[in-house]
Amino acid sequence: MIDMKWMGDRVPNHGPRTRNGKQYAPLVIVNHISMGTMDSMDAWFRNPIAQVSSHFGIGRDGGIHQYVRLERAAWTQGLLSDAIPKAAAGIVRQMGMNPNLYCVSIEHEGYAGNGADGSITEEQFWRLCWLHKYIQLEVERIWGNRIVFSPETVLGHFQIDPIRKPFCPGPAFPWGRLYAELAIAERIKTLELYEERIAYQLSQASRYAAAFAIAGRVRDLAERLSDKTWGAAAETKLLYLAPVMPSIAYGDGPVTAAGIASRILQLGQTAMGAGSWQEEAVRKLLLLEPIMKERGVI
Repeated sequence: MIDMKWMGDRVPNHGPRTRNGKQYAPLVIVNHISMGTMDSMDAWFRNPIAQVSSHFGIGRDGGIHQYVRLERAAWTQGLLSDAIPKAAAGIVRQMGMNPNLYCVSIEHEGYAGNGADGSITEEQFWRLCWLHKYIQLEVERIWGNRIVFSPETVLGHFQIDPIRKPFCPGPAFPWGRLYAELAIAERIKTLELYEERIAYQLSQASRYAAAFAIAGRVRDLAERLSDKTWGAAAETKLLYLAPVMPSIAYGDGPVTAAGIASRILQLGQTAMGAGSWQEEAVRKLLLLEPIMKERGVI
């Protein structure tokens, strides 16, 4: 059982989910970066002068704090009426009211050199996935309304407030991996069953983390191939991997830097998804690790 620590007894910064006498159920889950430690997050949300809070916070060690009950509106992603039409998320413009009324918020511990760019830890990632599933089931239990996971209902703060928060939760936040995992979570009926999956995934965490790092590095190199300054160096580094291509089913035809990148990124997509080929994709990605380390590519 994954535990949460209740911190809400001393958090005054929240309000009802009501407007003009109507109560609103949560429709959206919003991800944020805290730009501070968990201790600072705890203290800030307890400060009445701050006038801010979040429903949940996840530490870099995977610890979860709950600050506000789901039945209440945390003060995390509020907007004045004139800012609502500027939101990137369609649901915010459609609802036409303060997003705090229908959102559930999750903060992630992140600070300089430790995830301020949204690069959450492996422990944070899996607790985040668990928390999404927990929220989905609790909202359904309390309101009878199911938040179906999708890019329209699982958002970043930047999609709600692109003017004041254009980067939150950070450019390195793992959106692709999160959506892929939530597609799996969507099909699992109970929290207990999903916890079994998370326990297994965490037992494989170092393998998966290395595989995702390999795919991420290749993605960076692929994006530089057309760059006038860095293109030649990126091509050279990708061609270092040519000897491994037969082992990862590169296919017929000449081995090129673009082809290498394409095949590795294909494996990366499979590794982040579900199905019987996920483990095989991770295994093949890890075949690249020795030569990438030897050549200084990672």
